[in-house]
Amino acid sequence: MSAPAYVYTISCVAKMLGEPEEWLEELASVNLQPEDGRLGVIDDFDVPPDEIVSVTAFTDAGIEALKELVADVKRGDSGTREDAE
Repeated sequence: MSAPAYVYTISCVAKMLGEPEEWLEELASVNLQPEDGRLGVIDDFDVPPDEIVSVTAFTDAGIEALKELVADVKRGDSGTREDAE
């Protein structure tokens, strides 16, 4: 298996999936690890250490894992969605 060439930010993935970014961030932070394809991307080190921001990003495998997680939650298999319709 080759290494991923691209990662997609959480905001991009939220648009792809048509789901709220904040909800996906919460689901991913609790349920997905780097080995699942969820990564943290640091954009700028030219700030004080307490101001470094990490943006959640996903490999293709991470997007698939997140899609499965969203489907599980919507079926009621795991997690909760407070803003469920």
